[in-house]
Amino acid sequence: MWGADVLLAENIQTLIEQEEDDDDENVDQGPQEQKKNQLPRFDCIASLLASSKCTVVQDIFQTLSRFPITFPLVIPELNDAEKFRVMLPLFAGPVIKWETNPGKIIENHLFNSPFKMIVAIRVGTNTPGKSSILNLLMSSDSMFSSSGESGAEYGIPHMTSGSIEFTWLIQETCGVGLWKDVLENFYKEKDEIVLLANLHGDALNYPDKIQFLKQFPSSFLVFLMPGHDERQKNIIDDLIKDKKSVYCWVDSKNRTKHSIDTRSLTKDQTLKKMRMMFKEALDFNASTFEVNNLKLEGSLQLTEKIEFPESQRLIDYVKEKTCHYIKMNVVTTWESKLTKL
Repeated sequence: MWGADVLLAENIQTLIEQEEDDDDENVDQGPQEQKKNQLPRFDCIASLLASSKCTVVQDIFQTLSRFPITFPLVIPELNDAEKFRVMLPLFAGPVIKWETNPGKIIENHLFNSPFKMIVAIRVGTNTPGKSSILNLLMSSDSMFSSSGESGAEYGIPHMTSGSIEFTWLIQETCGVGLWKDVLENFYKEKDEIVLLANLHGDALNYPDKIQFLKQFPSSFLVFLMPGHDERQKNIIDDLIKDKKSVYCWVDSKNRTKHSIDTRSLTKDQTLKKMRMMFKEALDFNASTFEVNNLKLEGSLQLTEKIEFPESQRLIDYVKEKTCHYIKMNVVTTWESKLTKL
């Protein structure tokens, strides 16, 4: 993966910190000169994709997919906060490559080739939260938008609640432990790529997003935050009852093999627990997936596609009649008519 050390989340974070240092050096400037628009990283990327034409979005994604960062799979509409745009049609197709053994390169056409998806959701709130915990397993501690990233003191990004970030789990995106303990061995036996989707916000507020994510060949990693009750857990159980699910109890009084204490997040014992939850979440048989078969409910709607029915009919016509037939009949006929004019 070329340029993997250039476009990294922590590099963006460093840039933000440098700008903040510059602000400190310029305290003598007037209020007009000091004022800056503190736009969170997620809002910046999501706004760019939401406001661009479909062809531009696809070009942007084709380029950025070469780097170990996350992408917004579902984002709110800029002109209607109650509606969400599913970006999937524009993200399907790019080739993701990774090396399983020296000299062995695997290629996967995103969302078109076989894949598995781990969906991370939460019930309740906590600090540090789900995204901060996930970031500890990734190659960057700023991979997913979280309360621990630079600029978080200015507030939650406007576009995160209800949005879904995703990335693929390969060596460039995984932390060393997650890669060595889980993904490296997985890819030695499987050619299907593993995706990690992160639903921002309390999952109980977004049942339509849950139904959307259930249509993927997916399993669910559920973070139960302190203060959740049995009724809330039962609701989640019912929403994902037909999918493989692994529950993680965060700062729970009841100690289980799937409970973690956020006071010891950086300890290897805690990180090992998280890695084993990922391994368990991958233990399911993946179903087939077709982008065109997605059913959207509630606030979700597909983004505009590049393909149009007219262009597909033209392709089908050429395929049926052959180029030779079109050249000898259609083109010749039109040339004859133009000559008469």
